[in-house]
Amino acid sequence: MERYNAECYNAYSFPKNKNKDKDCCDKARKVLLECGFNPEPAIFAIDDDYVEPQQCFDLDRLVIDTTDLCRPIVKIEFSSLICFEAESNDNGDDEIEVKLLFELERICNGKKECVQNWYYVKEFETENELEVEISEPFTVTFCDRTCPGCCEYKMVVKGIDFDGKFEFLNVVKPNLSAIAQGLCSDR
Repeated sequence: MERYNAECYNAYSFPKNKNKDKDCCDKARKVLLECGFNPEPAIFAIDDDYVEPQQCFDLDRLVIDTTDLCRPIVKIEFSSLICFEAESNDNGDDEIEVKLLFELERICNGKKECVQNWYYVKEFETENELEVEISEPFTVTFCDRTCPGCCEYKMVVKGIDFDGKFEFLNVVKPNLSAIAQGLCSDR
């Protein structure tokens, strides 16, 4: 599926006929709500106090069918908790760093693409030994203009960079939801 192909309306184009535009906006528009299913926490593997590199986890997914919507817009909301406990290294590098990449993937008609990504970065530097324990929310929202049809959205987290000795690193309580509405009524 091409994101803006000939069959799709441009998200910002409106009918040329002003009466048709007024009729379009006066009609009640259908609203869809979908919640994620099968949420799974990301429990990063720790080997000898160090986070193993290149770990990737599917946190949550949902399927939303916008077939009956005219020029659909989908608002995605994701929330989770990022928890870790770490201390600075013994080698004089008094730094703790966690860098994660969250990617929102959309799969429509068998075509998968990353529609948006966000970084979570937490860094502590000190001249002395340091130990931290963090539990904080991570939330994002994203509006997607897509063609009518059935699409799956999936939130993925990838470990990018870590400094320090870790007791644990987890992304827990992932929650993905979507609200969709057509920009106008086609009836």
